[in-house]
Amino acid sequence: MGKLYKTANRRQLTGILEEAFSKNISACIFTMQEEPLQVSFGEESILHMIQFSLLDGVIFVPYSFAAAEYAKEIERFLLENCTKPVIRIGIEPNPFVQVWYHDRSEMAEITRHLIQQHGCRNLLCLTGPAENPVSLERLAGFREALTEAGISYQEENAVYGDFYIFTAQQLAQEFADGKRPLPDAVVCANDMMAVSLCDALRKYNISVPEDILVTGYDGVLESALHMPAVTTYSPSWEQLGRNAVCQLYELITGKSLVSGKSETGRLLCRESCGCHNLSALADQIDFNYPRLEENYIDSSLSTKLLSCTTLEGFVRTMYDLNFVFFDPEYYDREAYALCLCEHWNEDKHHPHQHGGYSEQMLRMHYDGSYTVFPISAMLPPDFQNSAVPTATFFTSIYFQNRCFGYSILQYQNIADSINPYYLRFCREISNALEFLRVRNMLKSLAYHDYLSQVRDTLTGLYNLNQLPYLWKDYLSDVRNRKESCFWIALHIAGLYRIAENGGTLQKDKLLVAFAEYLQNTCSYHEKCLRAGESDFLILGSEPASSQYHNLLIQNLRDHFEQYQRSLKQIALPLQAAVLSDEAIQILTEQTVTSAAAGLMTEAHNNKATYSEQLHYKDLKIIRNQIYQNPEQEWSVSLCSQELNISSSYFCKIYQKAFGVTCAYDIRRSKMEHGKYLLLHTADTLQEISRKCGYDYSHFMRTFKKFFQMTPTEYRRGK
Repeated sequence: MGKLYKTANRRQLTGILEEAFSKNISACIFTMQEEPLQVSFGEESILHMIQFSLLDGVIFVPYSFAAAEYAKEIERFLLENCTKPVIRIGIEPNPFVQVWYHDRSEMAEITRHLIQQHGCRNLLCLTGPAENPVSLERLAGFREALTEAGISYQEENAVYGDFYIFTAQQLAQEFADGKRPLPDAVVCANDMMAVSLCDALRKYNISVPEDILVTGYDGVLESALHMPAVTTYSPSWEQLGRNAVCQLYELITGKSLVSGKSETGRLLCRESCGCHNLSALADQIDFNYPRLEENYIDSSLSTKLLSCTTLEGFVRTMYDLNFVFFDPEYYDREAYALCLCEHWNEDKHHPHQHGGYSEQMLRMHYDGSYTVFPISAMLPPDFQNSAVPTATFFTSIYFQNRCFGYSILQYQNIADSINPYYLRFCREISNALEFLRVRNMLKSLAYHDYLSQVRDTLTGLYNLNQLPYLWKDYLSDVRNRKESCFWIALHIAGLYRIAENGGTLQKDKLLVAFAEYLQNTCSYHEKCLRAGESDFLILGSEPASSQYHNLLIQNLRDHFEQYQRSLKQIALPLQAAVLSDEAIQILTEQTVTSAAAGLMTEAHNNKATYSEQLHYKDLKIIRNQIYQNPEQEWSVSLCSQELNISSSYFCKIYQKAFGVTCAYDIRRSKMEHGKYLLLHTADTLQEISRKCGYDYSHFMRTFKKFFQMTPTEYRRGK
């Protein structure tokens, strides 16, 4: 099915899913946005990932595609690749079994209304192309109504159009120029032509309904919102979808199936025929479009996605912003996932049997990690088991002929949940991924030239001689974020011992490994420099009163220690010194280099005390337990008893070892646990407060103090 945001298409889909769910049947929906085929091989690729062996049957909705070339391409694809039963929702009997509604009788009903209620005798029918079966069927209904009323039908009573705006505009001009006499009424074979005809007539000062009556067909939203509102016939698109499921079930099983519902369409009499009845407007507006548009604009979706510089940051931002199409009513029954090809960011295209998709796909998770699954499964493992029937939407993520992957949106037993902002969301993802790919490619092209000028050739970090040039922009960025500056000097003590025991190569491997981890750990605007043989400098920033720099130092020490243990080599201590915001503010481009040298000297002299070394391993165990078990009732007294030392002494060595107090870590662990519960559960704030060991008001205050936003704002993705 194409163009899911169209009223008729959504209503058909609702009927399909309602009938399927009532029989415990799940559905996969494959949809396109219809860019020209010659530049959208990436979008067409969605066909090639369909595994017909996993399906029992197919419903094909060709009229949902505005471009006939798309419908023909899909028809060809199904004939060549699908061995399962196929139902075609349309009037053409070949090449598949067809299901359609009675639009002939419904067009006749509209025409009878004009004749019987408004006394029209001179009527014109504006239908679709002359070779189109739907055009001819609706024209036949118009002709039947004339014959029943004793009105002679002539060929000039029919105008063959395009189901679009151009023929309607041309017809209005013919009326205005006198080339065609003005009839009592024009019966249009769809709402698009009716709305366009009303607009075109207004340009020529021909009033609807005062001078001429106009009616449409299909019952789309535009007909209700138009001025004047257009009289139309709303066929039962839902029933058409239900009938398609029943017909497909019979083809698959050989058993007949009767729909659980039976309903017909209805005539919606409005202003364009002179009835002035707007009672049908409310039920035409299925979504609160102003609210959705406000959410979409407020999210700054494009800006935030295009600002991402890494795939991990992009994925996290994308999942944070999917509230623009999620319905809060179905919070625990909807799921979304982005699945990328392994080669999504490569410069060349990879066409093969899956139309551009890789054999193994990457199901991206919120934290930037991914699960690998075969394209032959279509769905990643966490989407494959459900106790209730599901509707799963597959949408191609692409840019022109480049295939990045596809989006999966799944609802559990919800038939009418899709909204147009999901497709806009997918387009934003596609554009942002292409932007990220091109930006990374350009960075790569300039990388070697850049390294030769400003980077240390061994580690890839900035050279210390670049500090004066980095300083001005760095300080400006920090001030714009309204944060505090810090510098961290790091010194790997005793590095010469590695060279003595394993040679220069072993020493260089250690430095490269440390530099790589330093860059990976510093992911919050920091800049890392190599300041000497065994010295490094970090320029960073943090929110006011934050302990981020101390946590960063401890992280680096922990992982450096683990790395050395894994190599079973001499353990070298990582010594550190910190320069605070107050001291940094007074520095200039002329004094920053000497300040860095002084800080490095301080790091060389900051050796760990004996007491720290004595208890450090036990302190690390306690700290890990605090963060791994935040729901427990922790206290300084309890922790000090574990080491059999006094609380005051415990507090002193704990802060000396980690740069923060034990009480701070206890609060922080509970707040991080609260963030996890807000993001991954539907628990109320009262329940989350209790699980974190707080009463409601205390939890709200503490959370806002830590993260500068309320729990509700965090859950809503702000």
